[in-house]
Amino acid sequence: MQDDDEMMDAIKAAALYGDGFRKIFERIRAMGKTWNHKRVHRVYVMMKMNKRVNLRKRLPARVKNPLTVPDQPNVTWSIDFVSDTLQSHRKFRVLNIIDDFNREAMGQMVATSIPGERLVRMLEEVIWEKGKPNNIRCDNGPEFISKVFHEWCEANSINIIHIQPGEPTQNSYIERFNGSYRRGVLDAYIFRTLDEVRQITEDWMNDYNNERPHESLGNVCNKQI
Repeated sequence: MQDDDEMMDAIKAAALYGDGFRKIFERIRAMGKTWNHKRVHRVYVMMKMNKRVNLRKRLPARVKNPLTVPDQPNVTWSIDFVSDTLQSHRKFRVLNIIDDFNREAMGQMVATSIPGERLVRMLEEVIWEKGKPNNIRCDNGPEFISKVFHEWCEANSINIIHIQPGEPTQNSYIERFNGSYRRGVLDAYIFRTLDEVRQITEDWMNDYNNERPHESLGNVCNKQI
């Protein structure tokens, strides 16, 4: 029936956020529909909407943001994680932060776990030394979509630029950095302890920032920009 089709569309629209029948019916009434309770419930059951299922979590829409090179420092930072294991097979992660302006490594954190709270503390330490960015570009990992990260960015007037899922090229500056770090450190050594990882990472970062020529910068190092 045409009336049923219209009612089904209204039920789908009212059920967008997973409400039960009572709330759905009230939403339909708020739409100005005058169908009675029993008729709406009949169609609701026919659509098997009464078979409650867990809603699949989904990301808000991500807008494609073309990569551009800022004309000064602290316009946009890119951040990402890489992972590896110690000789004991214990897993660890490295948080990498770079400035898109000159690809300077702003900071690297090595730890077995880096939840949202620790991510924020690391960013605060880097900001204390380097200044605050206007934007942070990142993927949709759990740390970067966490409430603590979003609330911290909002409180500090930092805009989050989320890349689209499955599109790592939209964060290619940090992807290239990750590749250089992996070749120079993670793939080059067998680590027994996290302290070894931290020491070699620090030495590598100093070289990367102060001595290593970068093709993307016209084969000069960061300190010459």
